[in-house]
Parts: sequence; structure tokens; C-alpha cells
Amino acid sequence: MPEGPGQITADGRADTTEGRRRRRAKRGDGGRLREELLEAAAALLDDAGEDAVTIRAVAQAVGVSTPSVYLHFDNRLELLHTVCLGVWDELGRRMRRSGAETVDPFAELHQRSVAYIRFGLDHPLRYRLVATGPATAATQQVADACFRFLRDTVQRCVDVGVLHGDVTALTRAICACLHGAVSLLILQPTSNWPADIAQYADDVATLASQGAAALPRGHLGR
Repeated sequence: MPEGPGQITADGRADTTEGRRRRRAKRGDGGRLREELLEAAAALLDDAGEDAVTIRAVAQAVGVSTPSVYLHFDNRLELLHTVCLGVWDELGRRMRRSGAETVDPFAELHQRSVAYIRFGLDHPLRYRLVATGPATAATQQVADACFRFLRDTVQRCVDVGVLHGDVTALTRAICACLHGAVSLLILQPTSNWPADIAQYADDVATLASQGAAALPRGHLGR
């Protein structure tokens, strides 16, 4: 039977397929239901993979009707991306930590580039779902956050004369290198990945930062 809206109770919950009626929710219970749905989707994703996360499966795991899920998420993709956002918050923490380790903006650019690559390879499924699949509001949110962290560092590099050119254009080029390095691996079996992931991340970060520094004046928007 296809997934889709149907009849629901006043609190957004409904009889299960066995006809067992749930209690009426108190005011504010909607937020708790949303968290339950996200927890169930995350468990399905981690245990059985992307294909296991369907609106119906998540609803059954929580004990609600499929229309109850649609009250909180417009579609399956939005649900999946929202689950992934919790992990992407970790990238911001890594970026902030790496930026705090040095006062040299060029060294900071390298460290943040390493942090980006290592994050993507530590969370390949969630990275792929948000960064390489169909775009949603979550995709834009993640892209904006990642771009902002790197752009701030590129701006400081330009300010001290290590990099030359338009800050936004330079950041886009560096982001393309980092995203490409992650995507190249996560689309392959892990058995094909380099044996030393730390060295791989360091090498790519070096190529991205040193390559940007090697661009002559007049390139990339200036």
C-alpha cells in the first residue's frame, strides 16, 4: 500500500493498524513526537541503511500513523536530511576547534580543510545524503555553514597577503576541492579507500590551500 496522508487524531497520533488507540497528547507533545520520529529514523538509517527509512517504517517504529509523520516532515527526503543535520553540527565544532589551534590564517585554512575532509569520511552516509543528493533546505543550511567557516579563514589569508583574488571565488574553488575529495571516496566501497585516511586528508588540504596560494594576481575575480 503506498504511503500517504489519511485520518489522524486531534494530537496528530492515530490508531495503529491493530486499532489500538493512543492517549490524547498534552499541549507541547508535538515536539516530543517529532524527536521520537527523528530518533526512529536515525536508528533505521544506522541499522539498515537509507532504503530502510520510509515514512511508513518510521511511523510503525514510533507507533503512529503515517499522516502523523507528514505533520512534521513534508516528505521522506526532508526527514532523512533532518536526521543528518544532527551529525553535521559536529563539523562546526571541528571547524571551531581547528581554528583555535593557530593564529596563522594560512595554517588555519589547512587545518579546517583537513577537518572538513575527515568529517565527511567519518560520516560517509550522512554526508552523501545531504551534500550529494537532491537539495533541500537542510542542504542549503549545511552548505552555507561550511562555506562561512572557510570563507572567514580565506578572508584573513587575503588580508595578510597569503592569498590573492576575490574571497568568495577563492572559497568556492577550495570548497570544490574538499567536496570532490570526499565524494570521490564515499561513492566507492571502503575497501578502495586509501589505507591512511589522515594522510589523504592532509595531502588534499595541502593541495587545496597551496594551489590557492599559487594562483597569480588577476585570477579568480581580481
